[in-house]
Amino acid sequence: MTQKIKAVSFVPRFFGAFGQFFKYMGSGDYAARCQQANKGELFAFEAEPTVITETVEVIREIEVMAPALDTVNEDGAHQLLLLLQQEARFIDFLQESIDDYADADVGAAARQIHAGCSKVLTQHFTIEVVNSAAENSRIEIPADYDAKQIKLEGRVEGAGPYTGTLIHPGWKVTDTRLPKVTNTESLTILAPAEVEV
Repeated sequence: MTQKIKAVSFVPRFFGAFGQFFKYMGSGDYAARCQQANKGELFAFEAEPTVITETVEVIREIEVMAPALDTVNEDGAHQLLLLLQQEARFIDFLQESIDDYADADVGAAARQIHAGCSKVLTQHFTIEVVNSAAENSRIEIPADYDAKQIKLEGRVEGAGPYTGTLIHPGWKVTDTRLPKVTNTESLTILAPAEVEV
């Protein structure tokens, strides 16, 4: 029996498309699966299921806790939002409903926002890959690897070292060049109200 899938409305599709774009660009395996689906091959939930019973022993699961911050630097967060608003009108875009706009109009706006956000990242941050190996290449991970920089997926057995396929190289900030400000109270105003008189 084929499962009926509920259609997704435009707004979730639009923002989901951004995530799918980066996932498609970041994973050769994912891109290959998308191409197969595009050729009309059945998705897993459309195909008749094959029941396979197998006893699997879970050797070890690695779970990294999210970092807990004792303090939050609100000024830095406000400053980044301010820069994104100035260069890409980022807040305007997210705060406005796009339900009534055609896909072509949204796409044109997204292109400008992408250029502005890219400018902010380039000017104020140096971002490098965590692992410089080619995607989909086989790499070896030492037993004492940094779990914050490397995320192991699949079945993890033993204490390492591990050998696996690099799905995504990861990103890390190596330099931050946010402008220095003397009056941090004004940072909460991301964009002043504009009045024509």
